Amino acid sequence: MDIAAPIDTRTQPFAVGDPVALRSVNTYGDHGEAVGFSVAGRVLVDDADLTVVATPARSAVRRRAGVGSGPNGRLVTPDDWDGSYVEDTWFGAPVVRVHRRGTPWSVWRWHDGSDWEPDWYVNLELPWARTPVGFDSQDWTLDVVARQGADGGWSVRYKDEDELAFFADLGLWPAAMRSVIEGAGAEATAAVTAGEFPFTADWSAWVPDPAWAPVELPSGWCRLDLGRG
Repeated sequence: MDIAAPIDTRTQPFAVGDPVALRSVNTYGDHGEAVGFSVAGRVLVDDADLTVVATPARSAVRRRAGVGSGPNGRLVTPDDWDGSYVEDTWFGAPVVRVHRRGTPWSVWRWHDGSDWEPDWYVNLELPWARTPVGFDSQDWTLDVVARQGADGGWSVRYKDEDELAFFADLGLWPAAMRSVIEGAGAEATAAVTAGEFPFTADWSAWVPDPAWAPVELPSGWCRLDLGRG
């Protein structure tokens, strides 16, 4: 499967420690193209091949406001969205997201202050694009969760298959796009079981510092026109 990475609207990498917005961008009915979700983070690595961003606990989160529907009643469809955002914060342990450039997923791990938690979360999404305020992607609903056993082998399962089916039934993920998403899931699963990067990488350099303060979203986090000419 060949998925082209979007074009960056910011050409220079971010510096280590810079605050950024990680945004999921999609088209939402009458609202048009918009940010559907945004979370603040701190850059740990940003170069031509790799981006690593940590989100400390209580960092800023923005998500679409509206009455949820679908499985668990938590999916805000284009018709559900009122055009505004809920102001929230990142709940639970700090999370580190690793994205290899051009790959249709990022790998997330949580650190509880003592060690990495056992689950590896593979978020299927459009490859990240650097923007003036951070990185844009497009969340693809379906996710892969992996855990390594004592023998070094991996167990892998899918998450949110019901949500993908719900969006597909509504026509929000057309059949061709659903095929792309499921293909990305198969590729991610193969990468896990083969022990490809970053599943055998040394994550010690990316351990979140418990002293890090929560990160606020940069000014202009919801604007898509920044850097677009």
